Amino acid sequence: MPQTFFSFRPFLLISGLAVLTFAACNDNPTSGDPKDSLKDDSITTQGVKVNGQNFMMPSPIQIAELIKKSGALYDKNILNDPANVSKYSDELKRSLNMGVYGADLGYITMYDNSGDALNYYKTVMTLGEQLKITGSFDKGIMERFGKNVGKKDSILNLVGEAYRRSDDFLKDGQRDQVGGLIITGGWVESIFFATSVYKQKPTPEIATRIGEQKNTVAGLIKLIKGYNREEYAPLIKLLEDLNAVYQTIEIRYTFAEPTHDEGAHLTTINGQTEVKITDEQLKGLTEKITAIRNYIIN
Repeated sequence: MPQTFFSFRPFLLISGLAVLTFAACNDNPTSGDPKDSLKDDSITTQGVKVNGQNFMMPSPIQIAELIKKSGALYDKNILNDPANVSKYSDELKRSLNMGVYGADLGYITMYDNSGDALNYYKTVMTLGEQLKITGSFDKGIMERFGKNVGKKDSILNLVGEAYRRSDDFLKDGQRDQVGGLIITGGWVESIFFATSVYKQKPTPEIATRIGEQKNTVAGLIKLIKGYNREEYAPLIKLLEDLNAVYQTIEIRYTFAEPTHDEGAHLTTINGQTEVKITDEQLKGLTEKITAIRNYIIN
């Protein structure tokens, strides 16, 4: 199956991970840029460059859409309770959980649950204000986010604007670590969703997506270590425990020449990936990702 990679600047935040799956520019689904749409047969992956490093990771919308297509029902119990936001008092936990809540919001929106979406949107905004990220957005953009919570018709149009503004904001403030932590939190939550759903409704597609993250977790470890922050040591240790399980998974990749669309800033990777993953490996990954997630949200 071809993989479609979206290349963007490093900041997958504010409503970032969240906005990716819920924001619409307006009520008209035809108003967005033609490239702001998703192909049903593609694997949407983000090309992330943070702190000078490049690596690929699945977008939250990819995971949420895959979960819904599996037939799994909406389960609010797998989300991080918005009431927990008051417990996060430092930059590390606030950044990680902004990614978590963003992924939660994407999951909620994929199931068209507007009532819960508004609550999680407010939680993401609370953390954004605490992290002093929302200063990069004018009132008009935030009003458009709020009015369009739960709509999927023009998903990436408004997000592109958010990326540009927040990226400039972070670079000006030299706060790359905030972006890296939010990306990490969002990735952990997305894979937590996948492992949780797999236990209830196992499908080969979900197992494959979980296994494909072997290189992603290694990239995240390198990223977080690069910040040289002592307080990140517990997170790094947990990621390394997860990585140890991932290294036992066999992934075979058959290369095929990629195709580029310069106008759309889009590269399609045409190679084929085969993932060999056992039930025992999936059990180990589930235990380790749950441990990381518990560390983040508690």
